[in-house]
Amino acid sequence: MKLFDSNFWIMLALLVALSAVALSRGGPPLLADAMSGGARQFLRFALVLFVSFLVAGLVESLLPRAWVSSALGERSGWKGLALASAVGLVTPAGPFVSMPLAAGMLRAGAAPASVVAFVASWGLLAIHRLIAWEIPMLGAPFALSRWVLCLGVPIALGALARLFWRAGAV
Repeated sequence: MKLFDSNFWIMLALLVALSAVALSRGGPPLLADAMSGGARQFLRFALVLFVSFLVAGLVESLLPRAWVSSALGERSGWKGLALASAVGLVTPAGPFVSMPLAAGMLRAGAAPASVVAFVASWGLLAIHRLIAWEIPMLGAPFALSRWVLCLGVPIALGALARLFWRAGAV
């Protein structure tokens, strides 16, 4: 595992560019305020990130590779996409848990298409978000209509991802 991969260099370049913009717009006070805000946010979420990655490592280690390959692997077909979508629907967490979980699924033998279905389902259909946020804020008719209209999307995206991987496009 490389510590300084392309993601690091892209984020560092973005940091330098945005720092230059902050300096040009508000000088050192604006830059200092922005950096301290970023540091506070990092401290707030660092422990959550650390624990989330530990959870992902445990999930990866505890899930039997043979089961993951069978249930979510390349030969799992539509059942694998449906199962991955169902897991995304009930994953009660934000990206601090779902993204490390998705990475753990890949490392445990899940097909990329199944993980696409999981991530899409988590993003579009997570039941905890529907109940806690969407229905109270947007109203039941709108929230439930949106949710029902999105039901088939994760499986469709997983199927498209499978075609992409098989065609060598990804």
